[in-house]
Parts: sequence; structure tokens; C-alpha cells
Amino acid sequence: MKTEISRCMGCMSEKIYSGPCEICGYTEEGETLPDCLEPKTFLNDRYVIGKVIAKGGEGVLYIAFDTKLGKTVEIKEFMPDTLCKRGEDRESVEIADGALPLFKSYLSEYADLHKTIMGELGGDGLKRSYDIFAANGTGYVVTEHIDGMTLEQHIEQNGGKLSWGEVAAMLPTLLDTVAAMHGKGMVHRGLSPETIMIRKNGNPVITGAEISAARTAGSRLTGGMFKGYAAIEQYDLSERQGSWTDVYAICAVLYRALTGIVPPDACERKNADTLVPAHRVNEDVPEYVSDAIAAGMRMNRPERVRDISTLRAMLSDAPEEPACPFPVSDSDDGPITPTVHVKFDIEEQEEQRIKAAKKKKKNKEERRNIGTAVGLIIFLSLVTALVICIIYFSEESRSIKENAITAKTLESTTVPEEEPEPEIATIPAVTAETVTSEEPALQKMVIPDFVNRFYNSTLRARYSILEFDVTEEYSDSYAEGIIMEQDIPEGTTVTEGTVIHIKVSKGAAYTLLPDYVGMKLSDYTNKLTQLGVRFTTEAEETDEVKRGYVVRCSKNVGDRVYISENESVTVYYAVKPVETTTTEEEEIPIDVPDDDNEEEEFVSDEG
Repeated sequence: MKTEISRCMGCMSEKIYSGPCEICGYTEEGETLPDCLEPKTFLNDRYVIGKVIAKGGEGVLYIAFDTKLGKTVEIKEFMPDTLCKRGEDRESVEIADGALPLFKSYLSEYADLHKTIMGELGGDGLKRSYDIFAANGTGYVVTEHIDGMTLEQHIEQNGGKLSWGEVAAMLPTLLDTVAAMHGKGMVHRGLSPETIMIRKNGNPVITGAEISAARTAGSRLTGGMFKGYAAIEQYDLSERQGSWTDVYAICAVLYRALTGIVPPDACERKNADTLVPAHRVNEDVPEYVSDAIAAGMRMNRPERVRDISTLRAMLSDAPEEPACPFPVSDSDDGPITPTVHVKFDIEEQEEQRIKAAKKKKKNKEERRNIGTAVGLIIFLSLVTALVICIIYFSEESRSIKENAITAKTLESTTVPEEEPEPEIATIPAVTAETVTSEEPALQKMVIPDFVNRFYNSTLRARYSILEFDVTEEYSDSYAEGIIMEQDIPEGTTVTEGTVIHIKVSKGAAYTLLPDYVGMKLSDYTNKLTQLGVRFTTEAEETDEVKRGYVVRCSKNVGDRVYISENESVTVYYAVKPVETTTTEEEEIPIDVPDDDNEEEEFVSDEG
């Protein structure tokens, strides 16, 4: 449904006139992008959709206007174009055949991600999420609209690179924000100068949070990775990703900001690492900063800096320098330049020596006086403490005697012989023990519906008071990694430490053998690996298929290959037939006539 509003659909500024927007130049005559909502679409009885800001593997980002609060926002629509398309009504989302389980699972992870940002990751360093709602058969997230520019634009406006001082001023906010995300089990995977914004007040803010599949090559979603900033493990589904993945990206961003150069892509570095240390590109970069960046961008994951706290320590580990013996100007914001050291003549040097000796003697006398005073204070303190102890133990002794008499009197009159004697003197000790042994109350929570949600680090971190006992099974109805069953029903209240048994899908028990026509052997085997299909390769001599391309497989295209049974297929690839060569004796036998006679014989035979 559309609604009329006196706002520019390009910047959401108030607009009561016709023609292009006087602020941003937007005109309504432009064509709407395919599969995107049209401007002025009204969502959730509250939000008016504007122009498309960005479109990627996870969905579409629009500028929008919140009619309830009267402010500009942004709305992200979950619409992975590999799993769904826009309906004929230009609003609803139609899911592709066979893609429903994966669509639902990704949508669940999408909701979890933004719920975590809304509820547990507040702060100025991360783009805020305000609202999550369902409509048109998919999900929408409402986020703040940041009035500022990207870090990439900021770098370009400042001559193509920044000083270490400028970068260091941004680092605390960036590092704190990324560390907070990691603390909640989230990995950004898309940190870059394009996803870091600079507000008008100069503060940096991280944007572009997406689900993991949108930032990993080979997944069902089209890649939303940033070349030069994505770590090598993001190009391989079998590699683990974690805090070290974001460490790589942060260091790559620092490299770009300080050197003015985008780092070579991780895939290129894997073959030939051409990354030049930052301080060699820009000599103004401190060497310890350059070393920290290099350590955070190591290709070998086990050798790379693993977490933000370690990176922070390395970036602040400036080597100690001797104090400058010369006065400096406190008002100088640039490099500290010492005043010129003028040599004294002999008389001046002698005068300085005498002054120094007098000052040394005076300091020595002051230290001696201070030592005497401190000693006297300590002595008086000890005497005072001794007197207090004597008085205290005298009173304590008297109290113990009185308690003993009272206890003896009670024993002789009211307490049977077999019962233990009440220890009146030890009652305070018993009370203290009771207080210290009191255990804190356990946290409680209501069990949600985990079915159809991804079982990953984000979910475990969000529900950390539970202990998950996981069983994995193949399933044709649930995508890999999706929770299929839980033993504690939704709505049950449990306490901290409760064990919940869940069943997680290992994916379909079988897959259909993909088409290989026109594919190189390496490309086809990569596709089989992504599908989890085991295979062997075998060369086949043929001229019908280009060398190195797939000729055929041991099963037909479209046949089922059972992953659950570790079924393997054989992939045959083309090699040129071996040419048979003959010896000279075979080529020109002694008893065979020369070519002319041979031709005559052939003609005569014909006749």
C-alpha cells in the first residue's frame, strides 16, 4: 500500500513543491530498481519507504520516514535474491521452490542478530536498531539514519590518508564496539572503510551488520565481502571464523587509513604475499603500530592476533623514550621540537655546578627530616595499637568468663546430659558462617521456541544461562545447522544451568548431482565440496572435450548422491589422446616403392 507524504523520497526532508528536491536533487521520475519496494510504500502502519540506499546478498536497505516519531530512519528488508523474488503485487516476497527451510533459518538468524543489537549492544559506536517487524512474507529492521560520511569519504577528503594521531583518536570507540560484539558471540565479518561511518561530531560508528552467510564465499547468499578487508577464512566454508576475522579487517582498515593504499586481497596474498609494512609505505607511522597491523593481518590464522584486547595492547605499546632534557612548548600541537641547547662557558658551568651541589645537599636534608617524621609517626602508631590490644583482650577475657559461667548454669538446670553444650561464645562465628555461605539466587528464564533457528555462537551467547546438549541428524526438511527439536517446551520457566537437549540438522541426507557441462575440473570439484559430496577424479583421453574440463561422472546429472552414506562419485576429466609415433623403418620400408611409383600403382589398381 502506498501513501502520500510531503517529503522527498531521496532524503526525507520536507518538500511541499514539485520538481527535483532542492536539497538532494532527487526526482520521482526515476525508475524503481527491480525486486525493490516502490517509494511511498507504507509499512507496519507507520513507516514510509523512500529510495534504495544499498542492495546486497542479504536484502535491500531503504531510506524511510517514521510517521509516529517524525524522523528519518533506514529500513532493511530481508530479501536474499538467491532464495526469493518480489511478487506481482510489487510488495510481497515469493520464496523459490525448495528454498523455504533455508529462507526461514536465515530469517531467524537475521532477527536474532538485530534483537541482540537492540537489547544488549547499546552505545554510540554501533548503528542502532529500533524496531523489528514482519510483513509481506519477510522481516524488516528499522535502524537509525546516520548524518555523516563513510570513513572512505573522510579519508579522501583529508588528502587520501590520515595521521596516526587522527586514527588513534577513533580507535577506542571502534575497538570497544567490536569487543562488545564479540562478547555477545557476534562476528561482524564486514568491517571496512565503507561500513564505518563518521558522524558529524567526528565520532566513528560501525554499520553493515549482516548474518554470517552473507559474508562467506560459497554460501547460498551472494557475497557481501570487501576485497582487501575480508580475511582468508571468509573465502572457504570449511574454515572457522571468529574474533580473529574481525581483527584482520580492523588492521586492514588501519593500513588503508595510514598508508592511503587498499591492502591486497587475501586470495592474492595467499599465492604471493605482497603486503608492504605500513611504516615503509608511510614513514610517519610508528613502527610498533606497523608491527601490530602486520600481526593482525597474518594469513596463517593460528599466527594472527586472536582478539581485540591483544590488538589494543599492541597498538598502545609505544616503546619508552628517555625524557627530553629540554623545555618544550605546551601549546604546540605538532611534533615536539626541543629548544636549542646553548653551550655554557667555564664560569657559567662552575656556577651551575655550585648551584647543583647546594640543591643536592638541601634535598638530602629534606629527605632526612621526612624520614625522621615518618619514623616517629610509625612509633606512635605502634604504641597506640598496643594499648588498644591490651584493653580489647582484657574485655574479651572478662566476657568469655561471664559466658562460661552462664553456660555452666544453663547446663546444670535445663540441658540434659546427652545434649551438646550450647556454645554461647561462638554464636557470632556461626552467624558469620551463615552469611558467607549464602549462595546467590539463580537466574531464571522462559524457554523460547528454538525450532527453525540456527544453532551458532550468537544463539549460545544470547542464552548463555542454558547448557545445550546437541544431537545432529540428517534431514530433508531442515537446512544444515537448523534446530529441529527441543526437549523442553516453549514457555517453560527454568533456572540457570538447565540442560536443554536439541536436535540439529546436518542437512539433507542426499543432494542432486550438479551439471558439469562446460565446467573446469577445479570448478566442478569445488562445487561438489560445497555440497558435501565425496569424489575421486580420473583422466580420460578424448578430443571431444577441452583438456582439463569434465567429460562425465559415474552418476548422471540430477541423480541422488547420499551424503549420509558417504557415497562417492568419480569425475572424469579430459586429457589429449596419446599420439602413437612410429620409427623410421616403419615410415619408409625398404621394399616399398617411392611416392611416385606408389601413386602410379594406386591409379592402375583403380583402372
